[in-house]
Amino acid sequence: MAISAWNDIETEAKNFKKKKVTAKSLKPLTSRRYLAGQALTGLLARSNGYVNMESVRREAYEWADFMLDED
Repeated sequence: MAISAWNDIETEAKNFKKKKVTAKSLKPLTSRRYLAGQALTGLLARSNGYVNMESVRREAYEWADFMLDED
């Protein structure tokens, strides 16, 4: 790796480390988001390579909505 590329990466890492994460910058973790994350884990685990991120995301939320539906 060239020295200039290393310096660019190092600078980027230092700038990232300086960023402050505030409660306002984070989205609240709702039960729907939590369940979508759990579904996403399973969907990605069963995939066999390339996946379309938008369709997997949509399917994860469909599973979350299904799990939240009351009969």
